[in-house]
Formats: sequence, structure tokens, C-alpha cells
Amino acid sequence: MKLKIYLFAILLFFCLRSWAQNFAKEKTIALNSDFSLHLSKGEDFGNFSTYSTLFVFHAGKRVFSDTTREYEFGDRLYPIINKLNTNSYEILLEVNDRPNKNYLMHIMVSNNKIVKKSKLPTFIARAADLAGNKTLEYAGFWGYSEIWGDHNELTDYNPILYYKVTKDGIKIDTVLTIQKNTAIYGKFRGFEDDTNKPVPVTTAKKFAAEIKRIESLTK
Repeated sequence: MKLKIYLFAILLFFCLRSWAQNFAKEKTIALNSDFSLHLSKGEDFGNFSTYSTLFVFHAGKRVFSDTTREYEFGDRLYPIINKLNTNSYEILLEVNDRPNKNYLMHIMVSNNKIVKKSKLPTFIARAADLAGNKTLEYAGFWGYSEIWGDHNELTDYNPILYYKVTKDGIKIDTVLTIQKNTAIYGKFRGFEDDTNKPVPVTTAKKFAAEIKRIESLTK
């Protein structure tokens, strides 16, 4: 009898462990406005998890699916969902792009159909009045900066991009982006990061100071 109980306990242990592992690989996240995310094929990295299969549902209807990326969940800032009008929404999801910096998948939904998909850089912090004009804005940058040169005197051009929160969705604030990056780099060199446009490493201090300003405004 004891042997049967022991064997049953072992079998139960492995069944529960298998169930827990499978459960960890699947997840459902409820969002605002009757949206939900159904995730599967997950991996647990401790501080965050990634899922390589994503389904987005609205009121029970599938409106988007993706099996080509790894969506990451660990940052409390994401997912972001904004209602634009009665039948239109935007959703921002974090994509794990290792070994590169993560980025955001920006999905625009209208009448339960995807009308636009685009990429945005991950944001530094929550939206705040970054321009001092009472308009909420996000800010982010595309890549990781590197330092090189015989005396580590150079770094790459890595602009901070600013995005306004508008009734039509998140949009690039061209004026603020040009203004702030001109102040950091001496002149505006475009909206993309570029290792072929080296700048003095001293610009890194101005870059870091602007990051600190942005973070302070969201506290």
C-alpha cells in the first residue's frame, strides 16, 4: 500500500509540474475597452517573460495575430491602449529584439480591423508635459550608444524622439525632437540613430541629462 501511495505521489508531482510549465507558457491579459491578449509559446526569464504567439481580441473577435516576434511582458508601462474615438484604438506592445534594444509594436484598430502597424522606440517613462505646453508626450530612442576611438572620444548619433499624445493617436513631435537633439548634438542629424555619424563623447552627458529630466517629470 505504501509503495502505491509513493508511486501515486510521484506521478502527481510530475503531472502538476507539467501543468505548471504549460500554464506558464500561456497567458491571457485583459485590457481596457474590452480588449484582451492571448499569448502562448512563452519563456520565463525571471524578471520578464516573452511569448512568440500573440492574438489580440476585441469583444471576443480576433483582430490581430502575430507569430513572427517575441512579445515581452515585464515592464509595467506596457501594454498601452488608448481609445481614440468610438470605434478606433491604438495598442502598444513591447517586442524583445535581443541582442538589439527592444522596440514597440504600434497597432491601430478601427472597426475591429487593423488599419496601421508601425514600430516605435520603447519609451523612457510614462507620458508627461515634456515641452512645457500642457501636452502629454512620450520620449524614447532606438539603440544603445557605443563609445570608440583611440581615446574613447567618440560615440554614435542616437537621437531622442518625442511623441505627442493626440486624439488621433501618438504622433512624432518634429519640432521638439529637432530642438532637443540640436541642443544635445550641436545640430540635428535626422530621426534615426547612426554609427556612421560619430559625435564627441561629451554629448553623452547632455543626452544623460535630458533622460534624467524626462524621468523627473514623470514622478
